[in-house]
Amino acid sequence: MPKPQKYRDVTKFLKSQGWVFLRSGKGSHELWGLPDESVSVSIPKHGEVSAGIVGQLIKKLPTHPNNWR
Repeated sequence: MPKPQKYRDVTKFLKSQGWVFLRSGKGSHELWGLPDESVSVSIPKHGEVSAGIVGQLIKKLPTHPNNWR
């Protein structure tokens, strides 16, 4: 089961994988994904990213940090 992660750690890892900030979403959410927008996910921009969102990222990324599980 995935563990909740800090927003800054998640975005730092996404950037290292070639993902970019695409646009602002509703409320305090941001849309992150590949530059061609073939893959994207909405991430809440506050202290912690929930385990559910981390799980979605794990499914969409070819690799992920070991501490995410």
